[in-house]
Amino acid sequence: MGQNERSAWFDCACCITNMARFLPSMPGYIYAHEGNNLYVNLFVGSDAHVSLSDGSMEVRQKTEYPWSGKVDLSVDPASPLRATLHIRIPGWAKGAPIASALYYYVSEKKAGVPLTVNGQRVEYQEENGYAVLTRTWKQGDRISIDFPMPTEKVLANGRVRDDAGRFVFQRGPIVYCLEGPDNPDSLVRNIMVDTGATAEVSYHPTVLGGIDELTVTGLALKRQPGDTTLLERSGTVTAIPYFAWANRGPSEMTVWVPYERAASMPLPFPTIASRSKVSSSIGTPRMLKAINDQYDPKDANDHSMPYFHWWPRRNSTQWVQYDFAGPGMVSSSKVYWFDDGPWGGCRIPASWRLLYLKDGAWVPVHNTGAYEVAKDRYCTVAFDPVTTTALRLEVVLPADNSAGIHEWSVQ
Repeated sequence: MGQNERSAWFDCACCITNMARFLPSMPGYIYAHEGNNLYVNLFVGSDAHVSLSDGSMEVRQKTEYPWSGKVDLSVDPASPLRATLHIRIPGWAKGAPIASALYYYVSEKKAGVPLTVNGQRVEYQEENGYAVLTRTWKQGDRISIDFPMPTEKVLANGRVRDDAGRFVFQRGPIVYCLEGPDNPDSLVRNIMVDTGATAEVSYHPTVLGGIDELTVTGLALKRQPGDTTLLERSGTVTAIPYFAWANRGPSEMTVWVPYERAASMPLPFPTIASRSKVSSSIGTPRMLKAINDQYDPKDANDHSMPYFHWWPRRNSTQWVQYDFAGPGMVSSSKVYWFDDGPWGGCRIPASWRLLYLKDGAWVPVHNTGAYEVAKDRYCTVAFDPVTTTALRLEVVLPADNSAGIHEWSVQ
């Protein structure tokens, strides 16, 4: 929801040393051997020299995997060599996104994975997830395997409540997501796509280092004032590989795409608060956006929603402020506090009050009810109507903790 972007650098730069360890170990991940058995575990363009019990062979892979399911494998033994090749058949190619009942495809997989030797289709036995080929291999022998790679839609087990009414795009081994820069209004959480919609695939060499992009027709949902009926706008929805997200600045992102309205988060109707400029005694612009994004949390400690906080400050008076787009009359307000107790450092505040800008000075509103301070719900205050261009929420932090805000609404 806009909280994340990739870091340019980490002071504890473990990535460089991890790469230095990982690259030399790749041959052992791609290939394995035992006796006269050669195992092809990963599909990576590579050249390898393998020593088996009865002789050695050169092995070469050519492939555009994971963007293409075509893998060409050549084996060149020093002399004719009887050996068994075990070529891994990924679970996704056989209709199982994971080896359990946690996820499953909307469509039922059926077709096998075709495999040829020297251009001739061959039948093979499958053992422990590998296609098994035993023969006397000669120089120039070529094996081709072509994994079907339709775009699938993955559903979760019904007991995973957060994924109800949602699916995931998957093509071959790649899981996809929706990200703001590719979609209308830089939003994705208000998008809904039917499970029967067909996704088109296109390769873009200059986008995010070169990716297969998915496009599909979907709906953008929006609320309207005084009406529970949602406004729907049909348009193109774009998905990118999940590994590539957060490379274009902070924005909305979702992996699980709603296909039911109840699972979507329709764009709220603009309010005086959502159109306001937000400022505070402290806080980054990204954190301040949480205050008026109109997303209601499940509870005070809901970390799935953006929130604002003054941590580590405590035992002090802090503020947030709305500068309205123009003069407006307001007469009530409500706040949903962020409280990550008992382990975090934020609690509901000791007290709060509202002030409005009048002739260049901040003046307290005349509240007609008490300032509520409670957890896990909106705290509301009514006051005599005022016409102003700015409203300030002043908060007294607890003596031993800080405080924060999920949402601040003004009427």
